[in-house]
Amino acid sequence: MATLAPLARGQPIRSPERALHLAIPLLVLLFLSACQLQSSVRVGSLSEQPVRFPFHPLPDLRKLPPGASATRVLSLPVPTALAFAPDGRVFIAEKGGFEGDQEAHVWTFNGASLQRWLTLTVSTEGERGLVGLALDPYFERDGFVYLVYTSARPQPEWRLVRYRDESGRGVEPTVLMRAAFDPSCSFHFSGHIAFGPDGRLYVAIGDLCLGNPAQYLEHPAGKMHRLNPDGTIPPDNPFYDGSGPNLDSVFALGFRNTFAFTFDPLSGQILGAENGPQCNDELNRIRPGGNYGWPWDFNHQTCEYADLPQFEKPLYVWKTPIAPAGIAVYSGPMFPEWNGAVLICAWNTGQLHLLTLDDSRQRVTGVFAYSIPGASCRIGPWVAPDGAVWFADADGLYRLYRPWRNLSFLLPLPR
Repeated sequence: MATLAPLARGQPIRSPERALHLAIPLLVLLFLSACQLQSSVRVGSLSEQPVRFPFHPLPDLRKLPPGASATRVLSLPVPTALAFAPDGRVFIAEKGGFEGDQEAHVWTFNGASLQRWLTLTVSTEGERGLVGLALDPYFERDGFVYLVYTSARPQPEWRLVRYRDESGRGVEPTVLMRAAFDPSCSFHFSGHIAFGPDGRLYVAIGDLCLGNPAQYLEHPAGKMHRLNPDGTIPPDNPFYDGSGPNLDSVFALGFRNTFAFTFDPLSGQILGAENGPQCNDELNRIRPGGNYGWPWDFNHQTCEYADLPQFEKPLYVWKTPIAPAGIAVYSGPMFPEWNGAVLICAWNTGQLHLLTLDDSRQRVTGVFAYSIPGASCRIGPWVAPDGAVWFADADGLYRLYRPWRNLSFLLPLPR
């Protein structure tokens, strides 16, 4: 069996467009409904459907919503990944630097104080480092936390490792997946990890500076992989062939450097943000068994696609690269006009990009880029349970929020 040697075990919601102009007494109901919305959001229950908030358009999506402002939450060097725990803590991974072997930390933040949860020595050249973090859907029961990083010794290695949360510290590391790479390579590691609605663990690996192996099913590079939470391989993976030559963990292939992906709560599909070379950053709809073409469906001289029929076509292409370094589909009570929109932080520009999709979730209908006063949206974003949008730059973590008093309409309760 060709495996990566594990070492341990819809229809979119359409809501009527409405803005309710209410008398002063109903402001009390606004407070109560907001509180009930927040309490209804739980992280990590596979039995519950995502809370789907209705869409409330505003006249002009070219501007940040009225009353929105950003504040710095923490000063940290290069936060790369973040997860909101059901106990109220925020788990934060930091890259570790940009040169040589350095310490990288996982922190927990309770809103008032920062606690060091784990320290690793990682290789940090270029895009190496501590780059991925996800909490198990049953975190409240098992306390499992999953990390992706490039190890420093005895030689650089891409690793997916599971830890357990015990008394506020990371313990019992278990390597679930590993991939060797050329020590001269310092880019295209991806490393984003997330649990899907099916309870499986999805992880992206860039092409590790190799190019062509992104098309080879026997090689881990340039792929999205799908695993069980214990690192074993689900037999319903699209390229699973048991004793055959394929890596059974491969879910999709042909990626250069998919820095991040997310599960769309409205359609269940995977949306991925792909970093192109000197052009052609992409938003992709990632499906089981899909081939996204890198590097064969691309002309490096003209930046044009070959449009070969065996390759999936992107939902959207940025001809001038923005270097997308995160993705989320907004669903929350704080910015109802954004519900269902795709949010992406652009490393190159520091802007927050917002893309709207049609009802089928298969076509981009609008693209907007926001400059956020006093902050740069270079990594992320992540949507918090209260609906605030967190994002990062190379020096810290920020929160884009709107005080409840600035909402001009009463938010309906989720159905």
